[in-house]
Parts: sequence; structure tokens; C-alpha cells
Amino acid sequence: MRGIVLSRRAERDLRRIGAGADLARLRTALEALAGGAANLDAKPLAGFTPWHRLRVGDYRILYRTIDRGEAADADVRWVVARVVHRRDLDRAVSTLS
Repeated sequence: MRGIVLSRRAERDLRRIGAGADLARLRTALEALAGGAANLDAKPLAGFTPWHRLRVGDYRILYRTIDRGEAADADVRWVVARVVHRRDLDRAVSTLS
């Protein structure tokens, strides 16, 4: 997925979801985010200024734009911090830095 950097925690979250339809939908949504699709169900997180959430079924992808100084690759636009089930969203948001 060119244009997206996954944190170690996000990679672990995806491994825990395991193979199946949910993982396929999440990967498709991440590719759409990297491609700049306009029809994504994404919203900014209230009270957590740089962070956004992307809704994909029962899962939420927590991401933010990346500063040019942070990325070694100029094509990287997003950093994904977490991929969580909607029931765990509040707890995951509270851990964002």
C-alpha cells in the first residue's frame, strides 16, 4: 500500500483480525485511502485534532496525515495508528499520542 505507513500496533491489529472477509475489506479501504478516494466514510475525531477515523463495517481505522519531515519517502501521506473493532474505539482513541 503505497502512500500509507502502518504503525507496529496497526500491523498487530490486522494480524489479530486474521484472514477472511473483514481483513479483505480493511485492506481494500486502506488501498482506497492511499489512492485518495473521495467516497470514504472518514471523519475527524472530536477532541483529537490531527486524527481521523475511517469506518469499515464493524472496524475503525485510526489515521492522521503525515508531516513531510516525518516521512523518508515523499509518497507517504498517511500514518495508520490502530485498526480496532468499534466496541474498542474509545479505549484506542485514548491511547493516541
